[in-house]
Amino acid sequence: MIKKWVLWVSSRYINVNRRGRKISPGILSSVGIGVGVMALITVISVMNGFQMGFIEDILEISSYHIRISDITKEEAVNVRDLKGIKSIMPFLESQSLINTEYSMEPCLIKGIPADAEILDPAFFEHLNIVTGKFSPDTEGGILIGRITAYRMGVTIGDRISIIALNGGTFGSLRPENSEFTVTGIFKSGYNDFDSSLVVMSLASLFGIDDCASVEYGVKLENRFIDKAASLMIAAEAGIEQDKIVSWRSYNKSFFSALKLEKTMMFILLGLIFLVVSFGIFNSTRRTVVEKQEEIGIMRAIGSTPAQIRQIFVIEGLIIGLAGGLAGTAAGLLITLNINAILSVFAFNSGSFLINVPVRIVFGEVFTIFTSALLFCVFSAYAASRKVSRITPQEVLRYE
Repeated sequence: MIKKWVLWVSSRYINVNRRGRKISPGILSSVGIGVGVMALITVISVMNGFQMGFIEDILEISSYHIRISDITKEEAVNVRDLKGIKSIMPFLESQSLINTEYSMEPCLIKGIPADAEILDPAFFEHLNIVTGKFSPDTEGGILIGRITAYRMGVTIGDRISIIALNGGTFGSLRPENSEFTVTGIFKSGYNDFDSSLVVMSLASLFGIDDCASVEYGVKLENRFIDKAASLMIAAEAGIEQDKIVSWRSYNKSFFSALKLEKTMMFILLGLIFLVVSFGIFNSTRRTVVEKQEEIGIMRAIGSTPAQIRQIFVIEGLIIGLAGGLAGTAAGLLITLNINAILSVFAFNSGSFLINVPVRIVFGEVFTIFTSALLFCVFSAYAASRKVSRITPQEVLRYE
């Protein structure tokens, strides 16, 4: 049970100035914690905006939540009817070269069915066709990315060649050009897709709408239950487990790199908390030394060492709460209005401004706030342990 006088003394020590200073060390420590929390929330939210945008583009356009290979149409229908399945669509991917009279570029050809817009609307939402449209009825119609279109100098209606290798054996392989018409240009926002992905109908790619070697891309209502969904598909649709690949496994290296990048950013920005914690530790130690007489008097009138330590721990708690709450509020405010803030600087400097994506994850905001608070409390507790060695006799002997 914390006594009221303990709280009063703690608040007094925070506001008290030392040696004529205009601002007390407690207020400075609180400001430092607030700045650290604000910076960490803002940077992590912007990083989340970029990373989650890339992740969603990859999952919706390329890897899907689950990939299934070597299954029949009947098995695909069984999967579509399972609970939690959002969509399922057949597709084929093949590496090739795209060629015009100006340049030649590597590309990834993705063949999708003619009714893909009905089977998987999210695919086209993230593909973001800015000019033209997906036109499976157009013979040889394809979609290309905006970077590909810019590099190759093509636009809607232009003809391009895609080089494929034909031949029964490796020694007899020969390049063969196939002519296609650009019917649409997309801008997904993910550079790899905009610069190398080519989308066309399976009919344009193989002359048929389906073939035995197609894969099926499955999207779930909740992508984070992919492991449970894989087991459900194997059990209820009768598909072998080794034919099912989760998005976590398919993109393991890329997602691991993103996770490492985010972890390192947490650690580097978290060093602000460490620096401020050393400041709180030293400030509390100085307070203990400067207030030895007062501590001796409080001990003489019956205060226990634990109660004296509570004074300094609560001081650290107040510093952490004040700085953490102010920093959290400022961080959220800046994050939510970051594009408006940047537009002011861009207007004043005359520079070009892009839209900065942000994504606030409240679990991470809570973790940042809690970490700042714990740093403050632990630092104050570590500095106040010396209090237990102060006795009234030693302090008051020469008073």
